Amino acid sequence: MDDKKEKLQSAAHFLFLKNGYKNTNIAQIAKKAGVAVGSFYNYYPSKQAIFLEVYIAENEAVRNRFVQEINWEGDIEQLIGQFFAYTVKNIMNNNILIEWNNGSVSKMLHDYYYSQTGRENNSFYRFLQETVSKRLQKEKIAPDLIGKVLKVFDFIYYIDCHVTGHEFEGYNETLQTFVQYFIKGITSATK
Repeated sequence: MDDKKEKLQSAAHFLFLKNGYKNTNIAQIAKKAGVAVGSFYNYYPSKQAIFLEVYIAENEAVRNRFVQEINWEGDIEQLIGQFFAYTVKNIMNNNILIEWNNGSVSKMLHDYYYSQTGRENNSFYRFLQETVSKRLQKEKIAPDLIGKVLKVFDFIYYIDCHVTGHEFEGYNETLQTFVQYFIKGITSATK
């Protein structure tokens, strides 16, 4: 990667994490990176473009830490609780990742993650699909039911890419309740 681009990314990451999207501007990013504002535009057409790049990298890093910290062989219902607790602790308190629900940039983020490219590049999404599928196979769930469960997983992903907390009051709690009771229903049906 070009040295100036790397400096811009590093500066943008620092400033977005410290100040959030709204309170960071291109001049601040360029100054922190030690480059002229005009040089910024040689690498990025807008603040949104660099933010998307920073967001993707931050999301990947936080999700990878989550994957490493959780015991994925544990009780599946407890895993759901851990997932949402981790989300509140590490995502809702992160000035970059909290922008998922910010109306000024959430559409860009949602559009990217719901696009074919976004889904293919989302290693956490793929990890969850594979992990859920393997867990259900281990529980001797019929392949057709696994397919239905994965379709519900896709539906949850769709909802997450099309609804924000600003549009639906109580969104995070409602999503957690939906997922918890869905998993309870699946696990109780297989016992």
